[in-house]
Amino acid sequence: MAADFEAAVEDGLRLSKRIYFGKDRAVAPPKPHTAMERAAGCSYLPNSPMLYAVISDPAVVDNPDMPSYQPHVHGRCDPPALIPLQLNGVLLEADCYLHTAFVTLSATWRVHCVMGSRSCDCRIAVPMGEQGSILGVEVEVPRKSFGTEFISADSDKASENVGKTEGGGFLKAHIFTLTVPQVDGGTNISVKMRWSQKLLYHNGQFTLRIPFSFPDYVTPAAKKISKREKIELNVNAGPETEILCKTTSHPLKERRRQDGKLSFLYDSEVLSWSSNDFIFSYTVSTSHTIGSVLLNPPLVGDVDRRDMFYCYLYPGKKESGKPATVENIENANKWVNSNFVASGGTNILLPLNQAIKILLDNSNSIPIIFLITDGAVEDEINICGTVRNQLTNYKNISPRIYTLAIGKFCNHYFLRQLAMTSHGHHDAATDVESIESRLEGLFARALSIFLANIAFQNLDGLDDLEVFPCQIPDLSSESPFVVSGRYRGTFPNTLKLNGRLGDMSGFTLDLNVEEAKEIPISKMVAKHQIELLTAQAWFSKNQELEKKIAKMSELNSVVSEYTNMVLLETQRGKANADTKKSSRKGDSHHKEEPKPKVISTMHNIGLGYGSLSATGENIPSGYGDPDELEAAEVLAKSGCGCCGRCWRHCCCMCCIQVCSRMNDQCGIVLTQLISAVACLGCYSCCSACCGGEE
Repeated sequence: MAADFEAAVEDGLRLSKRIYFGKDRAVAPPKPHTAMERAAGCSYLPNSPMLYAVISDPAVVDNPDMPSYQPHVHGRCDPPALIPLQLNGVLLEADCYLHTAFVTLSATWRVHCVMGSRSCDCRIAVPMGEQGSILGVEVEVPRKSFGTEFISADSDKASENVGKTEGGGFLKAHIFTLTVPQVDGGTNISVKMRWSQKLLYHNGQFTLRIPFSFPDYVTPAAKKISKREKIELNVNAGPETEILCKTTSHPLKERRRQDGKLSFLYDSEVLSWSSNDFIFSYTVSTSHTIGSVLLNPPLVGDVDRRDMFYCYLYPGKKESGKPATVENIENANKWVNSNFVASGGTNILLPLNQAIKILLDNSNSIPIIFLITDGAVEDEINICGTVRNQLTNYKNISPRIYTLAIGKFCNHYFLRQLAMTSHGHHDAATDVESIESRLEGLFARALSIFLANIAFQNLDGLDDLEVFPCQIPDLSSESPFVVSGRYRGTFPNTLKLNGRLGDMSGFTLDLNVEEAKEIPISKMVAKHQIELLTAQAWFSKNQELEKKIAKMSELNSVVSEYTNMVLLETQRGKANADTKKSSRKGDSHHKEEPKPKVISTMHNIGLGYGSLSATGENIPSGYGDPDELEAAEVLAKSGCGCCGRCWRHCCCMCCIQVCSRMNDQCGIVLTQLISAVACLGCYSCCSACCGGEE
């Protein structure tokens, strides 16, 4: 899908050469990447929030303000081309709470490439930062508005979706797309995009990185158009926390500084839009382990009426550890070479059982098992149950299982459940480019465990206590420790915590408990809790839990496996006209505002539960639709002879695109060649059917 998107943008940039801006235009026409630039890694995938005109009929491409003579264009763009729209203004707002950022980008684009008498669909692309999660998109155009909403698959609105087309989804794991239908040429489109993402953490330093690098060709051509770029940043690192700013990519001005809280502003008229991602980093005082417990009441409309708590720890400096010596590395290599024989297939239980048995007797260190897979297996529930039984009530430090899911064909919730059961950690690399960085992060986290076997000591007085995750994870110097939960009763004023350091010595800590009036705990933990509960629902086949997850998704606008995202349309101009008519007639009762209607649905935008058939067929794993890949594989196998072999190398769309780029002479030669081959085929068929008789 990503390759198709890039090809569509490249076609759109070529089409945009038809737009005439007059003799005094301020910018050069956009140019597609050269072969050298593509080889160097230049891409048309968005590095900032973008808006594109979806062009099926190239004849509609023109300047809506300055129509010009254009040569007639034959045919249509199939698939449609994507012309990047011009950006008129942008406001970036980021609110950072502890290790989570909530980002809102408000911007105005103009459909500068479609003649005023015609219209086109517009595609929104939202690239997000680390572990980004789309929260919602709102669009304003003259006379109507659009907005997204999460609904349960069995809700009343779901019945309205029958016959509605897909309106978007994930282009890649971090790029969300959404299509807004039928926007008139020359229209100004106001879009508000909201998403959450994690702050990167390393050695006590937090880093916020937001995609904010706009290409040159979105700068308006007219010189006199005001281009205002504004960034608002608020940081809340928690109570009694000292913050030290380190680096920033844009010239921020400090507006306010309080205990653990900072506020910044950047507001400027610019000649061209930002060409760099927005980056802001700061440190917190971590000479020793610090943390706190924050409390919140349930949200209005929350089906779970229990109170919420949020416990976090920042690790101190790691005094000592066991480095991987040369001798240990050599012994490990010898063991792998003598015992590891790759024979194909995906067998997880046998090697996992053997690894657990080897490491169960280890009491002098923290044993860790790495499970890395790009596929799914049939006995995943049995594997989880077996591992849980092996590790239950183990007195020493039990083996931790660190899992990495590669691609979309593996079951992420199976791997998350395995990690959660063993106090381990789960991560995912959904495309080839991210595998190396995710592996390095997984190893770094495992090699920097600061505190293990963490337990809370004085929560016995609470009723109906639920902790996420149920097996409390270890504290690593590469990541803050976060545990949340629900409870009834009176939370103690101080939470007592204990555990084991890396040298197996004991550790205790008292954490202050405070009411979090300015920190939205529910929003911060929603994504993590939904993922953990989905893993439990998958393992237990609990339908009531699935319904609870759907309600959490709807309330917090977070993607889940049990909800769909829909795009709603609200007509404004018609409602105003009806109101004026009723007032002229003396009707004292105003017309009700029109109800939003569902115009498109985004199904299955979650991670999914993997694909056994794609795994079994050894289909290359990437961020695509498993169903589409399986269908293509079935079609390839259904072919026979030369047709089956040809299908593996080309498709009808490829042939159409190739033919559209041929000159007339080449097309004539190819037509004659195909005709000759067809005649020979008919002759062979007649010979076979008629036995050589005339």
